[in-house]
Amino acid sequence: MPEKLRKKLRDIIKQWGIGDVEAEIFAILATSDGLTAKEISDELGYAYSTTINSLNSLRRMGYVERTRRNRRFVYFANIDFVRIIDQEMKKLTISLKDIIKEIRQLEDKYKNKLKELANKIENAIKYLEAR
Repeated sequence: MPEKLRKKLRDIIKQWGIGDVEAEIFAILATSDGLTAKEISDELGYAYSTTINSLNSLRRMGYVERTRRNRRFVYFANIDFVRIIDQEMKKLTISLKDIIKEIRQLEDKYKNKLKELANKIENAIKYLEAR
């Protein structure tokens, strides 16, 4: 598979806070018909234990799915990008709401200094929730 394509996929998923190893694994799975952990490990040159840990992490986050094929686990990238983007937008909205909550709990002298920041964050939340 062309390296340029994999690099673009890695770059996209890394923007969502995914680490380098996980991004590499996602990219290889997104450009394959499913691979075993051993095949992924061999292809990327990672230790098997690193590959398994990263696959488990990606599965917990919903970026990778696993099924059985010929008595072995085979992994696939979840390439439903709309769902992934929606999930990431929800996480971002929650984080921004937490920041607003923290600002509101500050003493007045700090609240006034952070008024512009709070306004910008509230506008961002409105934007995200309207989508």
